[in-house]
Amino acid sequence: MTATSITVKVAFRTARRRPELAPAPRAAGPTAIARRIALAHCIEDLIERGELRDYADAARRFGLSPARITQVCGLALLAPDIQAAVLLGRVEPRDRHLRAVGRHALWTDQRRAFHSLFPNVLEDDK
Repeated sequence: MTATSITVKVAFRTARRRPELAPAPRAAGPTAIARRIALAHCIEDLIERGELRDYADAARRFGLSPARITQVCGLALLAPDIQAAVLLGRVEPRDRHLRAVGRHALWTDQRRAFHSLFPNVLEDDK
């Protein structure tokens, strides 16, 4: 009887720790919420110039639901300093946060609500 040899190659992954990587740089360009604020102003401008009749027409033209267009266009009614804080990247709130702030008709009430969510952003306006 002759002995046969078998060669088996096995790859093992060791549990070596990877060196800590620096956090990835943030992508350049406006945030999604900043783009929605810009879209809100664009839609309002198109309606004002007569190129769109109303939010329903904007919804058809942009391929969004009328409810979503209403939500987006509500961002144009936020206090200017809140819009500036978002557009300048000082804060990245979620849509629902800004909609909650926008439910207040007065800008002073909006600022108060925004300050309760993001206490260090609008300190100059106290």
